[in-house]
Amino acid sequence: MIFINTSEQKLYFLEENTVKYDFKISTASNGLGCKLNSNKTPIGLHTVISKIGDGLPAGTLFKNRISTNKLINENPNDNKDYITSRIIRIGGLEEGINKGGDVDTFMRLIYIHGTPHTDKLGYPESHGCIRMSDNDVIFLFNLINYKTLVLIY
Repeated sequence: MIFINTSEQKLYFLEENTVKYDFKISTASNGLGCKLNSNKTPIGLHTVISKIGDGLPAGTLFKNRISTNKLINENPNDNKDYITSRIIRIGGLEEGINKGGDVDTFMRLIYIHGTPHTDKLGYPESHGCIRMSDNDVIFLFNLINYKTLVLIY
């Protein structure tokens, strides 16, 4: 199971109710919320719907969930929301909270993904997704399976 503590800006990977790993993350600068176009990080219980990028090099840049075959290996001097290395796509499990209608996490394209903006990890700086360093998201990607539970609180 993955537990995302937004107040700590940490992602915890749990196995048999024990924290095995923790990672510094960045959630939305607009705070928490589930509305479409809010640029907020959704709350509640989710599941891993798909995993994208297996085997690609760290720093691989994605556009519309497809590799651009470009690498970003340095911390960019801008505020763009780059999606790099791996995409862990999540979907809500709570009808009316994060599933269905204009609150649907999957339809909002909310991911756990890599970022070259490692200087912004530990602070709410994303546009809604959960950002991780490229190395951390690759490590997590290799730990989890389809349907792994994700709790965002």
